[in-house]
Amino acid sequence: MRPVPAADGPASFAPRDAMTQPLDTIVTEHARRAPDLQALAADPPATYAELDRSITDVADRLRASGIDAGRLGLLLPNVPAFPAALHGILRAGASAVMLNPQYSPREVGEYVADAHGRGVVTIEALEHLVPAGVPTLLIDPHDASADGGWSRAPGPAHDDPSPLPHGDREAVVIYTAATGGWARGARLTHRSLGANLRGVLEGMRLTAEDCVLGLLPYGHAFGLTVTLNAPLAAGARMVPMDRFHPLRVLDLIEDHCATVLCGVPAMFVALVAAAEKRGVPRHSPRIAICGGAPLNAEVSRRWEEAFGLPLREGYGLTEASPVCTFNRVDRPNRPGTMGTAFPGVTVTVRDARGGMAATGETGEICVEGANLFAGYIGDDGRDGERWWGDAFRTGDLGCMEPDGAVRFRGVLKRMFTRGGFNVYPAEMERVLMADPRIQQASVAARPDPVKENDIVLTVIPAPGAELDEAAVKQLCRESLAAYKQPGTIVIEGDG
Repeated sequence: MRPVPAADGPASFAPRDAMTQPLDTIVTEHARRAPDLQALAADPPATYAELDRSITDVADRLRASGIDAGRLGLLLPNVPAFPAALHGILRAGASAVMLNPQYSPREVGEYVADAHGRGVVTIEALEHLVPAGVPTLLIDPHDASADGGWSRAPGPAHDDPSPLPHGDREAVVIYTAATGGWARGARLTHRSLGANLRGVLEGMRLTAEDCVLGLLPYGHAFGLTVTLNAPLAAGARMVPMDRFHPLRVLDLIEDHCATVLCGVPAMFVALVAAAEKRGVPRHSPRIAICGGAPLNAEVSRRWEEAFGLPLREGYGLTEASPVCTFNRVDRPNRPGTMGTAFPGVTVTVRDARGGMAATGETGEICVEGANLFAGYIGDDGRDGERWWGDAFRTGDLGCMEPDGAVRFRGVLKRMFTRGGFNVYPAEMERVLMADPRIQQASVAARPDPVKENDIVLTVIPAPGAELDEAAVKQLCRESLAAYKQPGTIVIEGDG
């Protein structure tokens, strides 16, 4: 376990504050008490004082353009400007709609429209993903506070959350839960994200002595909380990485003496292969965390054999901000399980009628706690059958061990993971069948040892339509995110 900072040194975000203070304030205390403490190990590097000034500059620019409420799309890879852009949006009084750079222009446009986004903050390299007519603010990937103007005046605020207390105000929107064919914007608040931050600091023993590699997309719930906001709350160093490359990760571990490594199974498969080929870094992290998808036992074994530390598995979902269970660093690792309930989170396994499942019996994983979201855009989150009382039904199956550890047992919802990202067949099918050349589209998963699953797309052309594999591939490229591209396309029927 690494030492906790001294009382007169940089202070971690106090657990009590995580429940009540706006997220955009977590940098300010470090900037005041240890202004020269390095926050970003990037090009250029930034201290906490410099990062705090950049956050304020971004907020001032947004307010000057009339933005002090409403939602703004944030379309960025893991560049040094990301923390200032995100926290600047929050400090201005707005919330951020997290947009994955792997999205297609259709997805960016659909999600911004659904969220009533006032515009999109992005970089020049991704501007082509923003539909024409949507106000765009281009920022420097290395300096979010650099001068720049909107392409057109931002739209009006659709909903003004300002009457709410800080903790209950919306902070980010992340699109997920597309089991019905349409992705839904999960509204995470300052309070829910702060509650999960408290759990990260406790469960990972994260301190100002740590250096966290930013391999996971900061716009993904896992990356947002565990590898962006938590290091900032702890006063740790962050190393943003805009594109995953296993050999580069090995270099970064060595160059920056990284102590915390978080990723999805596909990343660790690649890292193990790279280390076995080139050799492991001389410096070893103190903790490695895997989430986003079930971890193969052989990958876990090979990792620990190569790197000399366990690969600790956790479990979460966007609606829970996101971590629900974790193999804590102060307890023995339990390979094959997702660990025990995260601090502040209650995890239960329930039968089809909502009753508690017996120990070892498979049922639906349900979670409750202050980390839960405020609902989806357009409702309060308690629609349909997603709740048993105060417990959110995850749609995932698991069983509880006698010591409280949870084992993953599959899914109830129609979805699967690919490279750590959720793929919802109903959404893909809905988008593809909107094309008049396609009568029927069916999406299925095929297990893949590297990507968890590959995508098999079966298409029945509309009567009289001419449709070949090349045309289907082009349609998928234009309409679907990079991680939703099918590996196998089957065209059935006479066309």
